Amino acid sequence: MEWLSFEGVDWLAVAIAFGVSFAFGWWYYSPAGVWKVWKRAAKVTDADMEGASMGVAFGGTIVANALGVILLSVLMVRLDAATWPDGLVLGAMLGLVYRAGAHAIHNGFAMRSPVVTALDGLHDVVALGLAGALLGLF
Repeated sequence: MEWLSFEGVDWLAVAIAFGVSFAFGWWYYSPAGVWKVWKRAAKVTDADMEGASMGVAFGGTIVANALGVILLSVLMVRLDAATWPDGLVLGAMLGLVYRAGAHAIHNGFAMRSPVVTALDGLHDVVALGLAGALLGLF
């Protein structure tokens, strides 16, 4: 697995790309973004939110997002995707195929609303595309 190396990874760029993609997700799932539509489609109530462990939710989100941005950076270095358009396309494709694809598979079997799947998938395509574009700027 010679390709799985952190050589050439710009950790400052990774931190910035992670921060911006996380901030995008914060806005996207806020009341200013798609929160109301997503909540209704997911059948999440205010009572559900009051009893939820936000530490667990954000902890998992932070770890998964950080790992996604790190892997995207590794792949960009190995594939010589060194420009912001290269990063944008690679990130968006990974977001579409792997993350949005996973939503489609899991949500389909869980009989969740296609609206939830589409909103979550769109988030992943944009968030990883944005991260890739930022990584390509460095």
